[in-house]
Amino acid sequence: MGLVHRVLRDPAQSEEVVRDVLLEVWRTSGRFEPRRGSAMTWIMTLAHRRAVDRVRSSRAGADRERSGAAEPRGLPFDEVTDQAETHME
Repeated sequence: MGLVHRVLRDPAQSEEVVRDVLLEVWRTSGRFEPRRGSAMTWIMTLAHRRAVDRVRSSRAGADRERSGAAEPRGLPFDEVTDQAETHME
């Protein structure tokens, strides 16, 4: 929890990520290879990666919102329609 909280700095998101990591550990425990390192190292690596993924996802979402807000909202002006309406009048 401490590692995840240091990366995310949000208690609610930290709890969510830790829960997801514990579920992942439970489901994928067969992939753990003791010869490659301790169980704690494996779990901490999963937690850190998941926390970093959450930060990247949040930033990408914020960037999408910012770029969407920067785009003009109205319909573009159509000169041809304007000229046709003028001629019809």
